[in-house]
Amino acid sequence: MRSSYSGCSQYSQASTSKVPIMIQRIIICSIACLLLIGCQSNDAGYEFAIKPAWNHQMNGLQHYSLANGNNIWVQQGAIVTADDIKKATYTPDNLGEPAVTITLDAAGSARMSRFTSGHLNQPLAVFVDDNLLSAPMVRSELSNQFMILGMSDKDHAMAFIDRCNKLIDSKN
Repeated sequence: MRSSYSGCSQYSQASTSKVPIMIQRIIICSIACLLLIGCQSNDAGYEFAIKPAWNHQMNGLQHYSLANGNNIWVQQGAIVTADDIKKATYTPDNLGEPAVTITLDAAGSARMSRFTSGHLNQPLAVFVDDNLLSAPMVRSELSNQFMILGMSDKDHAMAFIDRCNKLIDSKN
């Protein structure tokens, strides 16, 4: 017991004499990390997340005002992310506007199904590149396949699909 205490005491004394060097090392490492993070490229930068949302105010949720004048409150954590995508394809909607059909893997499909079955007549928040793209109402249970509407143009949709496909390829 005594030798272990003595060892701690010696370690403390040795480390206090090196405090300036340790602080310098910490500062240098912190600056290097900040530079590396700041210089990272974000490929196409089209991150994807579907988050739970409600059409009434709830404490602890982020408020968003929609273009149609409606308000939603969004939970921080996502139900599904780009990591859950099994396949992404370009599919124009009924009006010919750009849209993307998403097919989820088994885990993402199970989470989507479980959440949407108990979230009827409430919105889901669809984020692409950290921007709220749309907030469709859940009218029925969703599971493994659905369309994302509201892409600004075909190029944006295709860039999003390319990013998804890169993530899919990296998982395989």
